[in-house]
Order: sequence, then C-alpha cells, then structure tokens
Amino acid sequence: MAVVFRSQEALRPINLIDRQMAKYDDLDTKQIFTIGISSVVITAVTILAVQYVYFLLVAGHEAQFQAESSYARQNAILNAQSAEISKYGADPTTGYVTIPIEQAMELVAKESQADSDNHADHATDNDAT
Repeated sequence: MAVVFRSQEALRPINLIDRQMAKYDDLDTKQIFTIGISSVVITAVTILAVQYVYFLLVAGHEAQFQAESSYARQNAILNAQSAEISKYGADPTTGYVTIPIEQAMELVAKESQADSDNHADHATDNDAT
C-alpha cells in the first residue's frame, strides 16, 4: 500500500479557491433580516391601506343607496297602522270595541293602579288581624 502525499504547492491553489468560495458562501444576515422585516412592515401597511379603502367605499355606497331609496310602501303601511290604532269603532261580529291606543294605555295604567291599591289595602287588613 503506497501513501501519496501532495506537495504544498499542489495544495496552495485548492486553499486559494476554498477561500474565494468561502467569501461567497457567507450570508449577510443583517441584510436578510432588514429585508425580511421591511417586507413584513410593507405587507402590513398595504393590508391596512386596502382595508381602509374598502370600508371607505362601502360607507360611500351605503350613503348613496340610502339617499336613492324610496320608502313609499313602508310609509303607506305605517300610516295605515297608525290610522287603525287611532280610531274608535266596534266589530259587530265579535263584539270587540276599538279605542285609540293612547286611551287604552291610560285605562290599563288606571286599572293596574287600582289593583295595586286594592292589594295594598288587603295586605294592611291582613296585617291588622
């Protein structure tokens, strides 16, 4: 078995090539980090800008839609309902009497006040005995 040794001169070009390749193999981590962080910041700012423009356009569209809307049908229904609850009348088939809603609320309030007074009087009578 023969051992072959290279001379120093034969190794010299290989070491020179290795040094030149090592210079190209080193990564500039500071530059990579800077580019990565700036890319993240630019992406976030772009997302926020697009979101702002989107909501601005949606708000403008809703304002225009409401300005161009007509509520004639809904207003007619509300007027009919208001007229219905604001009149007096009687239904001969069922025997129900119709009175305006304001008067009905007043009657209900008076009846509940009278009931609460009767309950209070009844409670004091029971306490006295």
